[in-house]
Amino acid sequence: MSDALSTTSLHEMLARSQRGDTAALDELIRRIGQRLQRLAGKMLRGFPGVSAREQTDDVLQNALLRVSRSLHEVRPASTADFFRLAAEQIRRELLDLARFHRRRSSINHPLDGRKLDVPDHNAPDERDLDRWQALHERAEQLPVDLREVFALTFYHGRTQAEIAEVLGTSDRQVRRLWREACLRLDELLGGDLPLS
Repeated sequence: MSDALSTTSLHEMLARSQRGDTAALDELIRRIGQRLQRLAGKMLRGFPGVSAREQTDDVLQNALLRVSRSLHEVRPASTADFFRLAAEQIRRELLDLARFHRRRSSINHPLDGRKLDVPDHNAPDERDLDRWQALHERAEQLPVDLREVFALTFYHGRTQAEIAEVLGTSDRQVRRLWREACLRLDELLGGDLPLS
């Protein structure tokens, strides 16, 4: 799992950004932009109620604003930590968008004194939206080791071997943590885990 950005380069750009060099954060985003866009696109597909209404670029743009604000309080120790922070902020943006679209779709809009009720045939049914939103919310409640393996597998699409290398553990341990994360999520979701 090689990054186009070394930890040293990351720390240099973050230090410059904290000193007020606005070009430093722009440079950081430019260097890792494609990877973040792929990550946002993959995560967006896991939010059916949002993916029918939002574009990857818009989600990523808003998530990057969140990342920028977070970097005032948190300094990632490595590029892996930076990507975990970015994934967390993308997930939060997607959860907020899911809530926004759910509220919006439940409101009837007045039009010349009449109520407009136009079905959205591209939108998933309400039960699916609830299940997926609940999954993403519960994933944030997992213990750190389970949450990390779940995120690297589900959001980042990493193989067990890649995750084992990143975490400095064995494939077997990653498989155990993945199973445990799925079991814990299934329990938190009352036996309604929307994973195939």
